[in-house]
Amino acid sequence: MMTTERFKKFTILHSNDMHGDFLAEAGGEEGHLIGGVSLLSGYINKVRQSEKNVLFVISGDMLQGSLIDKEYKGLSTIEIMNYLAPDVVTLGNHELDYGLPHLLFLEKMANFTIVNANLYIKKYNKRLMTPYLILNVDGFDIMFIGIITEEVLKSLKRESSIGTFVSLENAAPEVGKICNPYKNEDIDLTILLTHIGF
Repeated sequence: MMTTERFKKFTILHSNDMHGDFLAEAGGEEGHLIGGVSLLSGYINKVRQSEKNVLFVISGDMLQGSLIDKEYKGLSTIEIMNYLAPDVVTLGNHELDYGLPHLLFLEKMANFTIVNANLYIKKYNKRLMTPYLILNVDGFDIMFIGIITEEVLKSLKRESSIGTFVSLENAAPEVGKICNPYKNEDIDLTILLTHIGF
């Protein structure tokens, strides 16, 4: 007879494409406000308190889309994200809208890890960002790998001084480069955080 002690439950909360738009909007029944970061924050905290193994992840495009985000070039958005405290985040194409140097500054402001495996500094064949993160949750090792779409190259080409130094590599081989060394390790779950359309 199998006991339930061999099984563990994980709750993964996911969001993407927030685009710096954090205010609630009238649109519910009888003009009630719906959405907004305060509602999201309340929901995340409620789940974190009621469930045991909760992970909150974001698959890119936190930035660009609201007047506030544009005015502060994503600084306000990262501050809000710090309050939401995601466990891990990957890049979307709009994270580069304010320029690559600014993105690297925003990454330093973030109190969470931003992962991306397929952006490289060409000359040194070195990844631009942390490619993956392994979190140990209740004795389980969960690996998160970040992948971004080719659309990001449009943003990089606008920065001729830097764009020529950065390349975007094919997603599948990059995932393989990370997973292969771990195939004999005890990684219990691998999750791709992608901003490539699916």
